[in-house]
Amino acid sequence: MISFFKRITPTGLIVLWVLTRLWALGCGMKVLPYPTGEYLFSDVQLYDWWSSNIADGHFPINDPMWQYPPLAALVFYVGYCLHSATIGFVVLALIADGLTLGVLIRASKRQQLGHYLPAAIWLLAPLVMGPIILGRFDVFPTLLMVVALLASQQPVRAGFWLAIGTLLKVWPILGLLALKRSALPKAMISFIATSVAGSLLLKLWWPGSFSFIDGQKSRGLQIESVGALPYMWWNATSHIVTTDFRFGAIEVVARGTSVVSFAITLCTIVLLGRISIWRLQGRLENVSAPDVALVTVLIAMVTSRVLSPQYNVWIFGILAVCAVNPGQHFERITQLFFIGALAGQFLYPFAYVSFQSGEVLPTIAQTIRIGTLLAATYLAWQQIKPRPAHLDRDHPATPGVAQLTVPKSSYSAPKHDQQGRIARIIAGH
Repeated sequence: MISFFKRITPTGLIVLWVLTRLWALGCGMKVLPYPTGEYLFSDVQLYDWWSSNIADGHFPINDPMWQYPPLAALVFYVGYCLHSATIGFVVLALIADGLTLGVLIRASKRQQLGHYLPAAIWLLAPLVMGPIILGRFDVFPTLLMVVALLASQQPVRAGFWLAIGTLLKVWPILGLLALKRSALPKAMISFIATSVAGSLLLKLWWPGSFSFIDGQKSRGLQIESVGALPYMWWNATSHIVTTDFRFGAIEVVARGTSVVSFAITLCTIVLLGRISIWRLQGRLENVSAPDVALVTVLIAMVTSRVLSPQYNVWIFGILAVCAVNPGQHFERITQLFFIGALAGQFLYPFAYVSFQSGEVLPTIAQTIRIGTLLAATYLAWQQIKPRPAHLDRDHPATPGVAQLTVPKSSYSAPKHDQQGRIARIIAGH
């Protein structure tokens, strides 16, 4: 499949992008048939409500469903000014989607890859994960993460774009771990300066604009999260597990959920902390920025109390950048992720009610989704995991260059014999 998409030209990509996005829009607007398609753009109606209040100067401070940093309100407001948010937001999402494709095509040209696989991966997003890509907010921070990763060699620019992305939705802050240790000081200064300036402006405009943080603390286990899977299987085997709609998501209401929530949060801290230590020790300098970003965001997803289907957009964007310089396990990670995203498209919106009520088939689909995501996370971890420190000292690695070790001997052969011996070793490999 990957070899096929490597042969697509920029013109072909643009034509296919138009066709796939028309399909996604048609399904979301209920013009084209799609199973339970009326729920694809259901959140856009909520965005419309928020936008009308924001336009009147009322920030959604006391709304428990508001889970966004303050810059997100500006996106909703602009969409509302274009039309109603029902139309305006989708137009903005389509623009962000197209810009992502454009920067990926440009990256392939600048890197002289000879193919456009990065853009092709992004092109496939709505087909694999569903038309929901244009009906949710996540396409906007993903665009910022893609731009930041492509600018990872320019720390000031990368820090700026990551700060803007973080003010839209918190997860792009993880992109800082993707930057080389030598680039971190400049990137951090740029990130902090942009974040502080943007936060002050937004707080002056909308008092209480950071109230979303309190809402995040109170969230429980969403039924799609990794931690909720045992409860959902218990629910699917003739037992009853209570669920409730809270903070914009359906959460498990059962004994032990607070312990599970604490445990997975601890996993987040431990795993991301380990990556942070490797970064500060300089042991990730030979790993590409997108590969580090991929594993950090995957960890954040699998250890989150919420695992909504639209989060797949994040990984599509990062995988697309990974394709510029693919790592050892890139193809297997991509295949696993695609399988999981397809299972997610079956689950939502088509089988979501059945999953909540405890039917076996959607629970199996959710298990496939989580299993493939965990497997992809493991491979991504192995892809960046540094060798033991003593091996790094004894055999310094050079990216993309195989290390050839010639056994030492007390006999010093003539120079031409040594060259012939090395040539024979290479030929034998």
